[in-house]
Amino acid sequence: MRCLPIIVLFAHATFVSAQDPVPFTTAADRFMVFANGRFEKMEPRPPQRVFPMDEQVVYLDFEGRMKIFLAEGRRLYLLQEGGVGEVRTTRHRIVWNSRDTLKTLRDGHAAMLARNVERFTVSDSLVVVHDSAQHELNVLWRGRTIPLAVLEQGSAMPQWNQASNTITFFNKEARSLFLFYRGALRVLCDSTDVGIVATGGDLVGYWDGNKREFRAMYKGTDRFLSDLRPVSAKAGEGIMGFVDGTGMLKCFADGEVHTLTREMPSAYWVQDSLLLFVEDGGLRLFRSGGVAKVENYVPERWQVQGGDLVYLDINRELRGISQGERVRYGSEANIATFDLFGESLFYPSPTGLMTVVRKGRTYAF
Repeated sequence: MRCLPIIVLFAHATFVSAQDPVPFTTAADRFMVFANGRFEKMEPRPPQRVFPMDEQVVYLDFEGRMKIFLAEGRRLYLLQEGGVGEVRTTRHRIVWNSRDTLKTLRDGHAAMLARNVERFTVSDSLVVVHDSAQHELNVLWRGRTIPLAVLEQGSAMPQWNQASNTITFFNKEARSLFLFYRGALRVLCDSTDVGIVATGGDLVGYWDGNKREFRAMYKGTDRFLSDLRPVSAKAGEGIMGFVDGTGMLKCFADGEVHTLTREMPSAYWVQDSLLLFVEDGGLRLFRSGGVAKVENYVPERWQVQGGDLVYLDINRELRGISQGERVRYGSEANIATFDLFGESLFYPSPTGLMTVVRKGRTYAF
């Protein structure tokens, strides 16, 4: 592990607390990171891939070397010289493979997780791996390796989904659905259709073929939702949207079912703790038990992070809804695009400046 030098290009006189770093590439193709009120120069050329996370940024530079920038202490480390394969991240975790070896970050350093890994997925608390040597599907949880299933050679590839604290695994031959939740493995249903399984954080929506019911497993408790097979279902962090057999859009949140529309929506999305849908040509938002009209049209670009929504309005101004309150970010119009990084918002200004908005303050480079 080698520590690399960082050149400070610009700094504010006042101290700014640790924050989610904002990576970007300038018009001159320089790779930069904004963190703690400073614009830091990372590389003279654009990186191959960038993975922004809480209080750190991991990236593959233009030569394929994996590096990590830590906002606290303004440190830049080399993690791996090359040979980085697939990379999967959340806001709190990163896992990557190097040939058949799976690695992750521990205290800012690369650490091995497993070997003989054919496929893998990641959520904040769980890593699921398909062990090609032992023909097993395993979960890595709290420092333990727990078998989920033994796979027969020549059988179909295993199908699974995961979110925070939650994994669902489908046995095609037996048509059984298994649930791994907070360290415990159980059969959730022994007759189901994998197409009607929505896996979210502490929440699974599934069709029970024996009972002919659509049900939810919510924080370890099984709940009845509907006796009609849903058309579709999507889950986020503790929230699920589904179109029931009558075409109505419904939402399961906080242990209750809410009816959002009387007709089938043209589109709906569930991300993090928010559900968004289109009704009468406009974008609507469900949060904390109520529906709010975002706009009478569907914005060209919008992003969700946690419980916050940010979007470009019809004048290409940046607006949003945060904790139920409407917010305007800055005063510029004609903004081409933007990206959301935790509580920080980045956009290229029409004036040519690279702009970051954080907690009501604007920083420009």
